[in-house]
Amino acid sequence: MTVLQTSFLSFVTLLGSVSAVALNSTLNSTYTPVAERCGPGTANITCIHRYGSILPPSFSRDPSPAVGYSGTLVPDDDSWANLVPTADFIVFNQDLGLALLGPAPKIYHNYIPLLNVIHEAPMYVPELNKLFIAQYGPPGNLTNIAIDLNTNPPAVEAFTTNPPIYQPAGGTFHDGYIYWAVQGNNLTLPNNLEQRPGIARVDPKTFKAEWLLNNYHGFFFGGLNDLTVDSVGDIWFTDSDYSWGLGLNPSAPQIQLATYRFRPSTGEVQIVDSTLQHPNGIAFSRDGKTLYITDSGLETVGKPGTENKGPGDFYNYPIRIEFTGTNARNIYAFDVERPDGAAGNPVITGKRNIFQSVEGNPDGIKVARNGYLVVATGLSNGVDVLTAEGSLIARIQTKHPVENVAFAGDDYKTIYLVGIGGVTKVEWDLQGPVPGEYFQV
Repeated sequence: MTVLQTSFLSFVTLLGSVSAVALNSTLNSTYTPVAERCGPGTANITCIHRYGSILPPSFSRDPSPAVGYSGTLVPDDDSWANLVPTADFIVFNQDLGLALLGPAPKIYHNYIPLLNVIHEAPMYVPELNKLFIAQYGPPGNLTNIAIDLNTNPPAVEAFTTNPPIYQPAGGTFHDGYIYWAVQGNNLTLPNNLEQRPGIARVDPKTFKAEWLLNNYHGFFFGGLNDLTVDSVGDIWFTDSDYSWGLGLNPSAPQIQLATYRFRPSTGEVQIVDSTLQHPNGIAFSRDGKTLYITDSGLETVGKPGTENKGPGDFYNYPIRIEFTGTNARNIYAFDVERPDGAAGNPVITGKRNIFQSVEGNPDGIKVARNGYLVVATGLSNGVDVLTAEGSLIARIQTKHPVENVAFAGDDYKTIYLVGIGGVTKVEWDLQGPVPGEYFQV
């Protein structure tokens, strides 16, 4: 090689190095801080720049579903570590997010401490100003709790229905009654009580209970998870196998996991969808034209002999729930069609996936007065707020897993987040629908 060739190669190498440094400098300059403090000072609020769509390439996140959004590691951006993990509220859409939080949002972490077991089906009864909550396990437990919001601090009261209802999992307050989706399935309960999964109705004043449904043409359900009531009084519910994994059911499911519609006036029960991995929360849009169903497919039930206590010892009794992060963690929307009018059998069409959970999996789902979706993240510590189309607006970050939520208070601008080990209270400007006026839009 000649001296001239050697000099030329050295020049090219130097030019390449300079270009690489310049390019790297240019790229690094595009990484504006991902997070910044924003909003009123009544709560710890963090806004995320452009939904966090650009992070320094050194970022990483453990794929375990138990690792929350704030558990993402972004070592080259101090704003993330300084703001995101400690935020009460995380805002992605600043205009919509700060508007729903209002001028003075507040969060009361672990406002009401509870046993370290699953709590579900929160329902606010305005006439009593009480919050009714289902309390799981240990297996054989027949009591649930009512939280009296008339006292400060609220009083927690245990109650048992008459006859006793074993392990409700979801529910709604409708027409003066508590409607429970019941998952408990057992013939050897205390006092010779025998029960199959189904739908029960409870008077919140007297605790008098009656069964409306407990089988599908002779098959027992796997264990009802949640339910909602439509504009003509039909009850739509999801059926899962959580009770099998939680030891609340001695038998594996006899039929596939699915979503059903039940007409109390005739007793007819009809399957409406069987395409979801693990149907869970369910709710209608305010106009009744859209049905939302959450799919917690990343949680699957293991075989007998695989009992554990869950990541982080979430449960105080053995369970058989396994987590697969690549399974479904989605919210689906369906169009509701009534070809024969209110008297006919409605059908759902147009299935579409509108959201994949930021963390955990979507569990209970509620629809705010303005149509926004408020979604509990199940085994993870938080709640997502979405537009009706599934666009992420903001998150609430809690210190305990959240299974479901309930709007409450005189103006329905208070929301209680219920899950494992505690109840968190949030005061904001997002308003819940008034019972009895849900479909009056």
